[in-house]
Amino acid sequence: MNSLPLFADALTHVLDEYWLGPVTKYHLLSIIAAVIVAGLMIPLAKRIATGEPVRGPLWNMLEALLLFIRDEVARPNIHSGHDHHPQTRSDKESHSHEAEEAHKDPQHYLADKFVPFLWTLFLFILVCDLLGMVPFLGSPTASISVTLVLAGIVFLVIHVSAIAHLGPFKYVKSYIPQLKGDNLAMTLFLMVLIVPLIAAIEVLGAFIRGAVLAIRLFANLFAGHVALGVILAFAVTAEGALSYSGGAAAIIMGTALSVLELFVAFLQAFVFVLLTSIFLGMQLNPEH
Repeated sequence: MNSLPLFADALTHVLDEYWLGPVTKYHLLSIIAAVIVAGLMIPLAKRIATGEPVRGPLWNMLEALLLFIRDEVARPNIHSGHDHHPQTRSDKESHSHEAEEAHKDPQHYLADKFVPFLWTLFLFILVCDLLGMVPFLGSPTASISVTLVLAGIVFLVIHVSAIAHLGPFKYVKSYIPQLKGDNLAMTLFLMVLIVPLIAAIEVLGAFIRGAVLAIRLFANLFAGHVALGVILAFAVTAEGALSYSGGAAAIIMGTALSVLELFVAFLQAFVFVLLTSIFLGMQLNPEH
């Protein structure tokens, strides 16, 4: 039996294709995901702005997700450089009202500036992941080109924000370790060989972190959908099912894997945003 057509049919669920001229399936699905995110966020934001309480299971679930991202992801990982250093009364009196509010609730000082970005990122990735659960559609995040664009956006936000927050000189200095030897020879050895090597590794690490974001999201979504497609293909083909019991087993396995894929959709969106917040915190506060 030739299994290549069966495998090709399973791959059609995760491979991009042209739908309307030069417009591909993932182009349209990405636009649909953006419209869905806007349709969820704008009404919720208007309700919160007017002070109207959130009602209904959908809006309560959405608010709970967003508050979780803010309180358990953004604020613990992104903070200002003085968040964890208590100040004396005289110090506080010399600061502005904003700094005093930051001292009262330190996590609000810097993290909340990035919360809207993290919310948008989380919801967009989640909706893209969930679109793959709809028959005949697919997950844009199962395409490496889509995840590379998302990782590129995160990379720019992290480093542009770090330059704006630290200043160009301190930003560049954050990649250069401060090493000093016990004697002149050791100091020269460290400055000439070790410091440039570590600085190069730090710069390379910044790009590697961006690549990790793209590859891990793509790999998890792509592998899961391919496995699900292959199992379901066995259930609907005579070559794969071989018997009623084989078809039933394939359907049960496909259903179980679909539930797992639903969990993975939420998990991967959460992990992507969690890593983004950690990388933001690392870059904005190199002294920590």
